[in-house]
Amino acid sequence: NERLASIGRLAAGVAHEIGNPVTAIACLAQNLEDDDTDTREAGAQILAQTRRISRIVESLVTFSHSGGADQDLVLEPVPVTEVVNEALELLALDPDHKQQSFRNECDPGHRVRGDAQRLVQVFVNLLGNAADASADADAVLVRSSADGQSVRITVEDRGHGIAPEVRDALFEPFVTNKSPGRGTGLGLAMVYSIIEEHYGSIHADSPVDGSRGTRVVIELPAFTGQGE
Repeated sequence: NERLASIGRLAAGVAHEIGNPVTAIACLAQNLEDDDTDTREAGAQILAQTRRISRIVESLVTFSHSGGADQDLVLEPVPVTEVVNEALELLALDPDHKQQSFRNECDPGHRVRGDAQRLVQVFVNLLGNAADASADADAVLVRSSADGQSVRITVEDRGHGIAPEVRDALFEPFVTNKSPGRGTGLGLAMVYSIIEEHYGSIHADSPVDGSRGTRVVIELPAFTGQGE
């Protein structure tokens, strides 16, 4: 916990230091509107790279804030179907995931005790990871089941699976299953932190279909409406 807190403080400081020059570079690149084709293409490439850096900075900021003792977690009834749908709407804005097939098969009646916005962060990360590992035509499935006291949510893909060397450390900071330049290794650490805040659990099974596929399983306390 102390190491994670230290990494969080470091991440917040790094994000602040990187964020200011990146913003300045992006503003300068936007001014490179010129009749020269090469100049316009250079400006577009600079903007694309600054957006990439900005996404990494956002991951650092989110990770540094997740699980912080100074944050008040408000647990309310959260319909699982709705937070998954909101996550899918956000992913649809990302050009990398526009063509990906997703199927939200969660039961509309299943509700958990949680913070809706933080749970949206969880599913944006998990669904984005599943999409990155999958072919566009291979649907990523989200399902839910309940046993009265808890709700079990699974995110399953038919992608390349998790590399054996990172499987046991998957939810630790700076561990990633993605190719160089594609991931920071902070997303799943953030997800783990948020699920812990919700008194839940999370684990991943891979492969799930021969040598392919990954299934991430989340257990969260159910909102029953009785004595809540």
